[in-house]
Amino acid sequence: MARNWRVLLVCYLLWVAVLIYSYQTAHRLGNIWFWASLLSGPFTHITAFAGLAPLPWTLSRRLPSPWRFAVGFVVSVVSCESVSYLLPIFDGWLLSRAGHQFNLARATAVYSSFVGPAMMIVGGLVASRARSEELRAASEAEAQIAKNRLLQGQVHPHVLFNALNGLAELVHKDPKAAETAIRHLSDLLRRILRASEHMRLPLGEERKIISDFLALEAIRLGPRLRVLWDWDEGLDSIEIPPLLLQPLVENAIKHGIAPSIPGGDIIIRARSRDGSVRLEIWNSGRPFPNQVNGSGIGLKNLRSRLALHFGSSAELVIGPSGQGTLACIQFEATQVEWPHEASEGPGS
Repeated sequence: MARNWRVLLVCYLLWVAVLIYSYQTAHRLGNIWFWASLLSGPFTHITAFAGLAPLPWTLSRRLPSPWRFAVGFVVSVVSCESVSYLLPIFDGWLLSRAGHQFNLARATAVYSSFVGPAMMIVGGLVASRARSEELRAASEAEAQIAKNRLLQGQVHPHVLFNALNGLAELVHKDPKAAETAIRHLSDLLRRILRASEHMRLPLGEERKIISDFLALEAIRLGPRLRVLWDWDEGLDSIEIPPLLLQPLVENAIKHGIAPSIPGGDIIIRARSRDGSVRLEIWNSGRPFPNQVNGSGIGLKNLRSRLALHFGSSAELVIGPSGQGTLACIQFEATQVEWPHEASEGPGS
């Protein structure tokens, strides 16, 4: 759109320059009517071609196919011929006030024969291009939604299968704990299904999903799993893609806590600074190597979803930090409206 306006501005300035040269009226430069004609003439013509001419085709595009072209053509003929008849009348009036001889009858005939049809053609082309751009934008939006659904679909079954595997172990070891775990799993799946209906969800909803997941893992790991929340609840309305942090928490347990006989610690942080949100998952245990451009499917999925929602400014970095591993996500913050449930604190 900006490029179109730049082209129109260049055309306008060129037209003014041509008029100044063609009139050869240096002695009239002090005449206000001369300048009114000089500046308004190109403006009215460009407005007629770029603004009014496409309207008949634009307004008729919602009609059924047989009538779309017919109605657009008829309305375009009437409107463009009417405008082409009025343009020389207005220009002639201004030029006559400026002292310039103007043959109105000849100008009207020329405009009706050439300018009117030209307006019809230009209007059809402009309307067709605008329609093509709208369809392209709609297709790109649908493609983004489809890609987001595909990426989310790769995550949701993964969470379910891992939870079921953990429950299978508990059924034999501790049936009562398995029963409690099933209730937590039900809450977890309810939240995941609810989140899957949206391309984004509030960060606070992600926190609840993590809490349900950690409750499941706490039943399986017992006191070996120690969780610390360092969470700014003022960020709970920030938009993120669903299940952005949960896979990182799951990896922290799988690679850092579960292999260790005494277990380990997980710290979950959410902070903001200068309009950016920084989310961190730290776990004790053997440090992971740097994963700035990790090739794992899970990391690729997370990076794809971050890029899809936040663009190239978002980043995901995983690497050693102290006596453990730190996964960090950073992106620009946006707010979202979300139906609220009963308030739940971290770890509830």
